[in-house]
This record gives sequence, structure tokens and C-alpha cells, in this order.
Amino acid sequence: MSRRRFGLPVRLALSACGLVAIGVSGATAKDIAPFRIALDVRWGAGAGSDAFRDDLSRSLAASLATGCFAGVVTARSDSVEDNNDVVFDVVLSDVHDETRFDDSIAGTLQPGEPAKELRRVSYFEVTVDASLTTRVGGALVQKKHLVARVSRRPVYVGEDVQATVRAEAIDSIVRDLTRALGCGGAKLSQKIRETLAEAGKAPPGSR
Repeated sequence: MSRRRFGLPVRLALSACGLVAIGVSGATAKDIAPFRIALDVRWGAGAGSDAFRDDLSRSLAASLATGCFAGVVTARSDSVEDNNDVVFDVVLSDVHDETRFDDSIAGTLQPGEPAKELRRVSYFEVTVDASLTTRVGGALVQKKHLVARVSRRPVYVGEDVQATVRAEAIDSIVRDLTRALGCGGAKLSQKIRETLAEAGKAPPGSR
């Protein structure tokens, strides 16, 4: 008798948990903006390596395609078409990609003692100016200015810390730019629609 009385509340509790899980899943679903975007990541003054620019472009394009826009093409790809609704222009400048030493220069240049590598700090800094505009008319939807700074000391001898700080800078830039755009939220779609309307182009789904 006691087992039967215990079984019903448990089943009800599990059913309630299932309803809560469904509700949470629906509430956290991303709102993908129904627009095609052309992404252009390029160097301005104080340029750095093309490898860094290309890695950032690929990472940013992947993030925008999965959580922000219905379609993303890069300016350097062969698939760029004239039917893109908006353009995301990302200009990189004033890069500082260097290694800083705790020891004196004379001591650093002396061979031997591999542990000297652990007394070096890899530093990376780059300025980012991004603007989201309509393809027709170039009307500004949104812009963002930021400076990404990352510094790391090696944990073990032989570690490629410079590659690590560059990768962390890319992650930081992608995270800040997608947050600034409002990716996954309804406000981004609304703002683009309003700007496209002002620019004289009917937004998707308006007809």
C-alpha cells in the first residue's frame, strides 16, 4: 500500500520536471536574424599577420552563421553575391605582438638555462573597429570599438605561448562582437529591418 502511495507523486514530479525542461528549452532558443551578411575582416594602419586576420575571419564567420544570421559569406570567398542584406566590416589596427622579458637583455641572450623561457611574457594587443551597415545605401545599423589585450607566461619550457595569446585574442574579439550585435535576440532583427526600411530596401518577410 505504501509503495502505491509513493509511486504517484514521483510520476507527477517527473511529469512536472519534463514540462519545466520543455519550457526552458523554448525560452533559450536563439532568434536567428533572417538576413544574409557579408563579412569583411581586414587590416588598417599598424597591420599584423594575414594568418591572424584569416583565423579571426573564419572564427567570426562560424559564430555569426550558427547563432546570429541566416547566411554568412566572407568578402574573400568566391560565393559573395549582391543579394546580401547587410555588411559587417571589421577593421584591425595597431597590433602589438611581442615577447617581454623579466631578465636583462644581456642575460636573456646568454645560452643555457632553459628555464629562462618561463621568465618571459607573451603579449598581444589589437584594436578593432566594426560596423554593421546595409549593403544598399551603406546605412549604419551598429558599430563597435574595442581593444583586445592578452598576456600569458609559459607554464612549461617549450610552450608556444604566442600562439595561445593570439587564439585567446580571437576568442575575446568574437565574443565581444557577437555580444555587441545582440546575436540570438529579437532586437537585432528589428533594428536591421528598421534600417533597411529607411535605406529604401524592403526587409525579408515584409511582403
